[in-house]
Amino acid sequence: MFDIETAGQTAAWFLRKSPGNSMPHMKLMKLLYLSERTSIGQRGYPVLGDRLVAMPCGPVLGNTLNYMKGHGRSDNGWAMWVSPIKNHEVFLMKECEPEDLDLLGNVTLEILAQVRRRFGHMNRWGLGDYIHRNCREWKNPGDSSFEITYERLLYALGYSREKAAEAGAELEAQREIDEILLSQPFFRKDPFRYKHGLYSATGRYADNSVQQRE
Repeated sequence: MFDIETAGQTAAWFLRKSPGNSMPHMKLMKLLYLSERTSIGQRGYPVLGDRLVAMPCGPVLGNTLNYMKGHGRSDNGWAMWVSPIKNHEVFLMKECEPEDLDLLGNVTLEILAQVRRRFGHMNRWGLGDYIHRNCREWKNPGDSSFEITYERLLYALGYSREKAAEAGAELEAQREIDEILLSQPFFRKDPFRYKHGLYSATGRYADNSVQQRE
């Protein structure tokens, strides 16, 4: 299930490693999308569980982009980590140590580090060119947008049509289970433990090794 504070901490992880703790907001969005894509491709489930949306500028994380643009409550879990956009840049809102990013488990941190090693040196235009050439799940929607389903993404990642449909349906079912469980009072009181896999009904979201930090 999408969680805005986890999205904020993921963005903070990239920003704290960037010169001046800042970067162009669209570069950050592209790194977040590539993290989601890499996670699904390598371990079969997402980092954030956000909506994948094809827009003219490329694929984006729909909910995260809305918060990045300043929509939603001002006290949300994104705003505590990431500044509003100014001159097309975003900044880390506060100094933080790795242990402060306590919603990011070790498996997730490995994914983020891999994405940064491979793409962190690119500027936003280079990243955009790479995504447009290599992320086959995206097509330019013209003046509109469309949702990129998990099935579509998995097929672009090399799954057969049958396996993409099967795995995509499983991911959608897991998202529905997450939403049901996290609506219950017990899970709302302890979302951190659920998020790191201790209560996952299928075991697919286990990422509960959270002590080691970069």
